[in-house]
Amino acid sequence: MRLPTKQLVSKIETLSKDLSHDQLSNFLDIINAMTALVEEASELGNLNSAVKVKESPAIGSIMH
Repeated sequence: MRLPTKQLVSKIETLSKDLSHDQLSNFLDIINAMTALVEEASELGNLNSAVKVKESPAIGSIMH
């Protein structure tokens, strides 16, 4: 489920009211780590797409 940014921020603010300082710090660390993973996965996806595009002509020329 993907939430609009405004709604996500609102939910985080609501959640943070019930967390201790340490819990909130840990939660934000997890969010930062997840963001980094998503960015890394996106970059890998772009690299894989670029490799497939580059490989396709080579494979096609071998089959001819």
